[in-house]
Amino acid sequence: MAVENIVEQKETFEEGISKWQTMEDATIAVCEEIAGSTDNMLLKTIAGIIRADSEKHKMVLDVISQALDGTITLTPDELGTMSKLLDRHVELEQGSINMATSQLKQSRNFVVSHLLSYLLEDEKKHYLLLKQLDDFKKKLYPYA
Repeated sequence: MAVENIVEQKETFEEGISKWQTMEDATIAVCEEIAGSTDNMLLKTIAGIIRADSEKHKMVLDVISQALDGTITLTPDELGTMSKLLDRHVELEQGSINMATSQLKQSRNFVVSHLLSYLLEDEKKHYLLLKQLDDFKKKLYPYA
């Protein structure tokens, strides 16, 4: 199922996605090199976080590429059957945000504070991703 006008200049867009995926591959390689070149746990951890994020980015970019030809869809039935689980997940993420905020307020060490700040932002990102699914529901069920 071809989708028209999903992006401007489709060929240029696809080239950009492909280049971005190549950049993520390079980031993964550098992170592996950093992690393999040090015994410092903080440096290894940060390199590992960035590596994992780059792997996720590649996955998302692949889904974007697939969405360009209309093969990625979301139906009202799919969202409906998942609604209770998604609502529970939103609650869990909100709990994680609250916990991270509380822990961050208690921290006096800059390394711990920075790592907690990272986790807090990541939990907020998860929460926002789940809330975006609510937006999808509104688009699929305009009268809900």
